[in-house]
Amino acid sequence: MRRRDEAAFRAFVEERQTMLRRRAYLLCGNWADGDELVQEALARVYVAWPRIATGAETAYTRRTMMNLYLNDQRKRRREVLTDEAPEPATTDHDRELAMTLTDLLHELPEKQRAVLVLRFWEDLTVPQIAECTGVAEGTIKSQISRGLAALRGRLAEPPLTGAGAVS
Repeated sequence: MRRRDEAAFRAFVEERQTMLRRRAYLLCGNWADGDELVQEALARVYVAWPRIATGAETAYTRRTMMNLYLNDQRKRRREVLTDEAPEPATTDHDRELAMTLTDLLHELPEKQRAVLVLRFWEDLTVPQIAECTGVAEGTIKSQISRGLAALRGRLAEPPLTGAGAVS
């Protein structure tokens, strides 16, 4: 890479690293996986940097992150799961603390989570999301609708009282 391109790439990373980490955290649900996602995406963007059009760097990086995230989710689905489930929260207080937006997002299917993050966190329009993900606008709209319905449904669930009984 030429020295001028190297300097432009460094400036891009320094300027947007916080935004990239936040986006990755929202997609992955934790900082460690998010940091790995950002690192892998930036490695690929670095290689492609001379070919990326001026002004398209952010969109190219976003698309790279989305592709890497979705590919990783497909790989994880193929992994063999164990028969041991994690222990559930033991108190009502623990359950209330666990009910955050991040947790709710993490429960959604990866495609719904991805379009909700792009739409409401990144504030992209449906056509921009379709361009970013390579998916038809109608599919994007239905994923957003289903994701929001699932979040609303989870938020509308009555809180547990007493010994976990629903009133």
